[in-house]
Amino acid sequence: MDELNLQPPIEAVDVTRVRVMVDAIRARTTIEVVDEPAALDLAGRATVPDPKRPGAVIFAAGVEDVVTVMNLANEFQIPIWPVSKGRNWGYGSAAPAVENTVVLHLERMNRILEVNEDLAYAVVEPGVTYRQLKAHLDRHHPTLWCDCSDGPPDGSVLGNALERGLGVTSYNDHFGTLCGLEVVLADGSMVRTGGGEPGRCHTWNTHKWGLGPYLEGLFSQSNFGVVTKAGVWLLRRPEAFASFTFDLARDADLSRMIDIIRELTLKGVLASGTHVVNDIVALAVVTQYPRELVGRCSRLPDATRGEMCRRFTIPNWAFGGGIMGTSGQVRAIRSELRRSLRGLGRLTFITDGRVRVLEGFRALMDKLVGQPALQGALGSIFRALSGKSVELLPLIPHVHSVMKGQPSDYFVRHAYFKSPLPKPEFAHPDRDDVGGIWFAPIVPCTGQHVTALIALCRPLFERYQFDFYAALLMQNSRSMIVLMSIFYDKSDASETAQAKALYETLSEQTGLAGYQVYRTGTQGMAKLFKSAPEFARLVRQLKHALDPAGILAPGKTPP
Repeated sequence: MDELNLQPPIEAVDVTRVRVMVDAIRARTTIEVVDEPAALDLAGRATVPDPKRPGAVIFAAGVEDVVTVMNLANEFQIPIWPVSKGRNWGYGSAAPAVENTVVLHLERMNRILEVNEDLAYAVVEPGVTYRQLKAHLDRHHPTLWCDCSDGPPDGSVLGNALERGLGVTSYNDHFGTLCGLEVVLADGSMVRTGGGEPGRCHTWNTHKWGLGPYLEGLFSQSNFGVVTKAGVWLLRRPEAFASFTFDLARDADLSRMIDIIRELTLKGVLASGTHVVNDIVALAVVTQYPRELVGRCSRLPDATRGEMCRRFTIPNWAFGGGIMGTSGQVRAIRSELRRSLRGLGRLTFITDGRVRVLEGFRALMDKLVGQPALQGALGSIFRALSGKSVELLPLIPHVHSVMKGQPSDYFVRHAYFKSPLPKPEFAHPDRDDVGGIWFAPIVPCTGQHVTALIALCRPLFERYQFDFYAALLMQNSRSMIVLMSIFYDKSDASETAQAKALYETLSEQTGLAGYQVYRTGTQGMAKLFKSAPEFARLVRQLKHALDPAGILAPGKTPP
């Protein structure tokens, strides 16, 4: 065993020892702890296969509780798995990587501690959600916008940023917009990054690099500390805004389109939050599997998929984004987009005014439910003028608003694409035992690299009989994340086994091709650094220095 790997990997934590620690928490503190079997069964649910059940769940109400829990964890030598809101769907949710690890839930630490309107930043705790922050800004600071993801509105702002999640505006690099962290370390001590005097450093939330070594990266995608507070940068509300969608006419032009998008972002024409999606992504957002196919097939027949795409007017590839600035800047960007994309497909711009018109048209269509002939005629006119089915009308306002940083429940419901349950108004895939695994390799942002990875992965989805879901996310102007989702039926043991096998094969084959993942869930952490032994050794050195007993989140960094 490596001399720095002093704590061997463990398969499960001793439940008896967990109970002793739980008894001590109840006897010595007022911190809430849950260890009822039914509650732990729910806490161990996740959309990924074989999630691990926690030994207990502790709910911290403030940083003092976190310090107390870490001190007790060291006293009883019980590992802790911190989560912010536990909405990390597709990557493991709130379930730990090791069975019976104690989950430290931070959702009750949900205060917005400061909003600086002049400097456009907020200081928030880990339980603050996108929905909460957006509502607070709209109510008290309407000149400011926050970026959000197209994931759960009740997901943690800090949790997503610390996992390097992406958003939709020019501030889409969520970890890149964090500045100034308060962290409780494994030994219960507390530190503020940046090197300034705590409570007196005026640039703690404005000067990202601080003085001396930059330490904030140590607490991103790691198990080196529990972040209990952080600054997050906000956007100034622009004078003008428009969103847009573009439908690619020919698959053969995908590589060219990717290169055009890269150049537009490098020139500053487009924000780097641009998303490209394939037909399965779009179908999952707007509809579900035909009822007669649910439970009968794990992959849509090509003919069925083609018919659904024709019905909903969904192209094989489309992309969209938001443009903001002065009125003149927005006009200039619209002109440049038209020029750059001419001849490749259909470009549509959406403004607040157009959304109001479309919502009025949708209300009219709803009134004509009892008059199918008239309703059909209006639908045909709409399709002829816009190139889109009226069934896409509910989607357009959500696309437009999310590009403005307005979180939406609408998109999260795509996780129910293969579910026998109808899409709920408020999605919760863990609650409803939906099966879904994210796989997210990252490639240089060139058409050649993107199409090569797609050509590698699409046949694997077909081999294992799953729908090829691919969303291409601009991580920055030079890198693109090829986000794939494996939708599977958790109640079907054979299909679950196939989903696991596909994930393992994707991991192996993309790694051999030289593409690393940008983010992984609990199911992929064990093999994370096998191809980079020197890097893994340095991570172990840092882990041993900060957490020699392996108290924090075992299984998250190289064992």
